[in-house]
Amino acid sequence: MKKPKVYNITPAKGQALLNFQGRLMPTSDLKMVLYETEAVEEVKGKRKLATEDKQKELNSDFKNLLLHGDCLSACAYLKSQNIKVDLVYIDPPFASGANYAKKIYLRNGGEEKVECEDVTVGEEIMYGDIWQKEDYLNWIYERLLAIREIMAQDASIYVHLDWHIGPYVKVLLDEVFGEENFRREVIWNRMNPSGGKAAAENWIHVHDNIYYYTIGEENTFNKQFLPYTQQYIEERFVHEDENGKYRLQGNDNRKQYLKDSKGKAVTSVWDLSDINVMALEKEDYTTQKPEKLIQRIIESSSDEGMVVADFFSGSGTTAKVANDLNRKFIACDIGLNAIQSTRDRLKKSGAEFDIIKVKDGLRLFRNPVQTTARLFSLIDGFKSSEELELGNFWDGGIAGAKGSFIPVKFIGIDKVLTKPLLDSILEEVCRLEETSEAGGVKLIYAYKDVDIDQSYVNKEIGKKSEVRVELISLDELLNEKRDMIFTPDNALIEVKKDKGVSKIKIKKYFSPYLKAKIDEFTKNDLKETKKEIDKEVGPKIKAIEKQLTEEELTKRWEFTIWPIVKKKISEQGFEKVIGDDRMLENFSKGLCISAGELKEKIRINAGVV
Repeated sequence: MKKPKVYNITPAKGQALLNFQGRLMPTSDLKMVLYETEAVEEVKGKRKLATEDKQKELNSDFKNLLLHGDCLSACAYLKSQNIKVDLVYIDPPFASGANYAKKIYLRNGGEEKVECEDVTVGEEIMYGDIWQKEDYLNWIYERLLAIREIMAQDASIYVHLDWHIGPYVKVLLDEVFGEENFRREVIWNRMNPSGGKAAAENWIHVHDNIYYYTIGEENTFNKQFLPYTQQYIEERFVHEDENGKYRLQGNDNRKQYLKDSKGKAVTSVWDLSDINVMALEKEDYTTQKPEKLIQRIIESSSDEGMVVADFFSGSGTTAKVANDLNRKFIACDIGLNAIQSTRDRLKKSGAEFDIIKVKDGLRLFRNPVQTTARLFSLIDGFKSSEELELGNFWDGGIAGAKGSFIPVKFIGIDKVLTKPLLDSILEEVCRLEETSEAGGVKLIYAYKDVDIDQSYVNKEIGKKSEVRVELISLDELLNEKRDMIFTPDNALIEVKKDKGVSKIKIKKYFSPYLKAKIDEFTKNDLKETKKEIDKEVGPKIKAIEKQLTEEELTKRWEFTIWPIVKKKISEQGFEKVIGDDRMLENFSKGLCISAGELKEKIRINAGVV
């Protein structure tokens, strides 16, 4: 593999007001890495322009792009190509911990052959990401900085978030783009809450937040208007002459004709319905946003021919609407499922674009912390840094005999082990000498400078410490245990030819990934079913218990519970028994009384008042 090129990320200039343990600060040495890329497919479009029209078109030579890779590495690729974007809309994961269910289906109904490299379902980023808030904020901060690197000087960005994380990210946005460049907070009122939300015993939550920033003072903005309602026209345009309806405006009572009025200016509160399940634009993608929402953003903050980018493209709504509105587009997503959905949708709409895969390393989850945790699960005897009390720097360690352990440091999925980074790690290794239990260090990397190898590490650590540092590549780790992460799908396929037409019949199909998701769903479903049963049957059981006669309860106390309690008092003492809350709670249920009432009963029988 060629050595990746590393670009420095310009630090944020705004004041860092948000502080939390382990956060990336403006002074952090942040990079975005340019990896190898592969041209996957060139999709021809239906839109044909006359030569003279194409010459007049803004960015006429620009090729629309669908990038398969992480936002960070996609921005590095765009920077290497000197590509600047005029408008960014992103709808990143909301860090809500939601585990979205997704439909799996065979693409194109078998009508079209799609050439792409072999990928199993297990390799797709189709998992519901789970985030710690601090990890998420660092993750989005780094990507916001990278996006800013490829925005034009007069560009705008809209960041779509919900109530879980929006206020925190707003502070980071002020830091990255500058408080002075914050333009508006748009409130999107979805207007049609689902049945579950409508039944909430609180204010019904029906909105998301969209934060609008610009790079500087100069930017494109086209004011948007809505048609007047009939009621508004009847109430305001009460005059009429040969030129039509009009109203009187200003101190001079000048005439403003209805036909010359643009309509009602759009405010920062947008009443736009969410996607109806029967809508033609519906793509079976859980987080899909309505085209009208994206259309308003694109029309207001860009002109025809300008470049619109979405780095979490999902089902491709932004790219599709941008193409419909004669803008250029860049769509990017880490997930193969999202790329396939976007590809099919754009092709159907007649768009012309290139698909490029950025080979930015192994990713099982959008959240790198989850991917890292999965990799650590492959290491025998691995324990977290919390378990070993190693501190925040080390990712964990491998437990050994008699309390010894080997600390583990993972450079990162998309980070490059450079000499300066190695020096800083070796400084941390030196501090381990004070901890006698540490028996060496394992350093795992995905990418490194070509002149760093085990002998170089031995030489450098030898100058500072006697602790042994073992250099391990991620490829070495995965070569032995790759099957533990990726288990390919199995299918029994029958191919028949009938009159020159091939027919494919899938007789059997097994996907370990799908089985895991079905098992997870079944487990959760059983939990919910148990809750419902407990809710329905619980009161009936209590009613039956209440029907127990006084005589039966007395017998239960005299012949079962009191003898046990009495024996425990003789063995352990009265105070210890009367303080055993767990035992008292269990026995009190058997007598249909409270724990307090049982304590009093024991006191009386034991003669302790």
